[in-house]
Amino acid sequence: MKANTRRDNRLAFDTVAEAYDRARPTMPHGLIVSIVRITGMWNGDRVLEIGAATGQLTRPLRAAHLNVTALEPGERLRALLERNVAGDPGVTVRPGLFEDYDSSDDGPFSAVFSANAFHWIDPDVSYAKAAGMLRPDGHLVLLWNFPVVEDPALRDALNTRAFADYPDFVRDERHQPRIEALAAEGREELAASGRFDFPWWQTRTETLRFTADTYLQLLISYANGAVLDDDARQDLEQRVRAVLDDRGAETITVTNHLYALVARRADQ
Repeated sequence: MKANTRRDNRLAFDTVAEAYDRARPTMPHGLIVSIVRITGMWNGDRVLEIGAATGQLTRPLRAAHLNVTALEPGERLRALLERNVAGDPGVTVRPGLFEDYDSSDDGPFSAVFSANAFHWIDPDVSYAKAAGMLRPDGHLVLLWNFPVVEDPALRDALNTRAFADYPDFVRDERHQPRIEALAAEGREELAASGRFDFPWWQTRTETLRFTADTYLQLLISYANGAVLDDDARQDLEQRVRAVLDDRGAETITVTNHLYALVARRADQ
């Protein structure tokens, strides 16, 4: 994705760490396995994960038999990550921002991974620094996911009623073209860095189901929810619950749009 120019919000997720842990979907095991095959990695290869949060990508990386250095700057998120991977010798959790991270004790890496986090880093820093941490045949692997309510009638009701005063939550027919445009702009950023070869990328979908409670947790786990004050969060929750109750929606089916990009380090 194209880099986010509003980097002041990148640590807001730490204020909703518990919601993040409960509701954010993990990256699909099959997707990670296919990426391991594409990149030619082997069991036990060391990879860096940027912005690990509470382990939504860390655990699938471990299930694919990779050793992970998981970098997470948020104190609460990091505590939950450490709890979730406790006792796993294949995960090393590090504090701090990627911009400040010194990989000399951990690298070089076979791959640098990031799920839903790389766009928070200044592109003048991100690509060059990631390339410098990789082995000559290493890869940058970037992943994002975008959950959208599947039922059009329920989605429209949420957009027009629950999200009327919260437009950042609106998802409609314009959602997918906008995501595709941001993905294309992100590939242009990567090419402009000169640090990586022409990338492979893929989009796919999966179906997820949430209870009303976990769907609300999902909403506030994103930056536009994390930055709301308590009164606004309560108002949003009441509006969403009113729509769900009116429609008798005990569960919410979501189409999770996944975007993956893999780029080999260019010859330096």
